[in-house]
Amino acid sequence: MRHPKPILVTLSLLAVFACDKSGSGGSSSPGGGGGGGVGGGAEEPDYGYEDASSPDMAAIPRALEASDMDGVQARGMTLWKMQRAMRLGDRVFASFVGVTSAKFQALASIDAAGKSGEVAFYRWDEAELEDGVAEADEALRWVVVSVTLDPDEPLDPQKLEGKPDGEQRRTLAALLVVQKKAAADHPGARWVAYTFREQQIKDGEPTGARQTRIYMIGADDKSPDIEYTVLDPAKRKQPPQIIDEVLQLAGDATSKLPLTTPAQSPGPSTIARAVAIATVTSKPVEIVDAAGNKWSVAPKTGALTRK
Repeated sequence: MRHPKPILVTLSLLAVFACDKSGSGGSSSPGGGGGGGVGGGAEEPDYGYEDASSPDMAAIPRALEASDMDGVQARGMTLWKMQRAMRLGDRVFASFVGVTSAKFQALASIDAAGKSGEVAFYRWDEAELEDGVAEADEALRWVVVSVTLDPDEPLDPQKLEGKPDGEQRRTLAALLVVQKKAAADHPGARWVAYTFREQQIKDGEPTGARQTRIYMIGADDKSPDIEYTVLDPAKRKQPPQIIDEVLQLAGDATSKLPLTTPAQSPGPSTIARAVAIATVTSKPVEIVDAAGNKWSVAPKTGALTRK
């Protein structure tokens, strides 16, 4: 499979953005080549596009709508597979690299068939962090771990070189913005973050803008599940902007059954939680949404049924 172009996911379960291990993200389809070019330096990070028809934008799917329950279920299953890939990648990375004080980010991918994937790790040089800020343009590729699913097995890690491509850089930039806000809004919380690149949609049609959907999934029973949408900048040298934030599960509701969401319908991260629990217990898991609707999630397949 293609190693340099991961779909993005998080490695670590860390609460603070500036810690050695920070969250990362995932996408259900590969990003493609770099469209915006490398920026002119840390003072003016380049997260935009030189050309609105950049070739790396072609593979990005349309934004997932909350009302598209088939799409929500499918993305929830991808998130569940990303969680499994990340556990494998984390273990192999720790053995391959050993103890490290470097700040790094894990970006993972699942292939279209859902049978394999990879986890790529990016790092920042200490010199780039002297100002206390990590920029996506400053990240360096480090290690990639390929994995297979069903059975879940890792392959030998490989060292990487160079800089992230355009889509990876934009995803990193969006994730760094979200990590900072989430840590400020929820001190002490711990997350695993997963990201998906999307075309922004308005009135049923693409606007030409691109965005990153980020699922911050709580790593303990006190940390909430939050879904963010981060819009790419319209122009180069501008930062990405958070345009939506949805609480999917409160911190005290992530480990209680039935899973009760304040959202109007279950989101992908809640589906991922449910199928993981259902698969371990071999029993369907129930989700109750804000409207009082009850949904059942089946083990292994994640089949979603409204009761």
